[in-house]
Amino acid sequence: MQIKLSVFGSAACLGLLLTAMTAGALSPAEEGRRIYLRDNCYGCHGGRGGGGMGPNFRSDKPDADDVREAVREGKDKGMPTFPNLSTQDINNLGAYFRSLRTSAEPKFTHWWEPVPTQ
Repeated sequence: MQIKLSVFGSAACLGLLLTAMTAGALSPAEEGRRIYLRDNCYGCHGGRGGGGMGPNFRSDKPDADDVREAVREGKDKGMPTFPNLSTQDINNLGAYFRSLRTSAEPKFTHWWEPVPTQ
């Protein structure tokens, strides 16, 4: 019985390790899309960045400085601050915005999946 549990435990650990390794294989644009969905940016900016209450990023892509400023300081018209986002998170958001309307644009909708599918 101990051997079976040990083999099962090893297999489970291997599965978690492979999932973690695969999850790190996302591109910066894909990581940015994950953040965009996870932090509910789509509520104001639309599911694919097309705007709504907030600006349309598909037509007017913000540069890295604009993204950083908006995330760190918010905007007068309702954009809240996101103080928990790291510099890398902000760079990934910028990469996502730059990918919009290109063949590299990620379109998945389940941010919680280790490797989201299109």
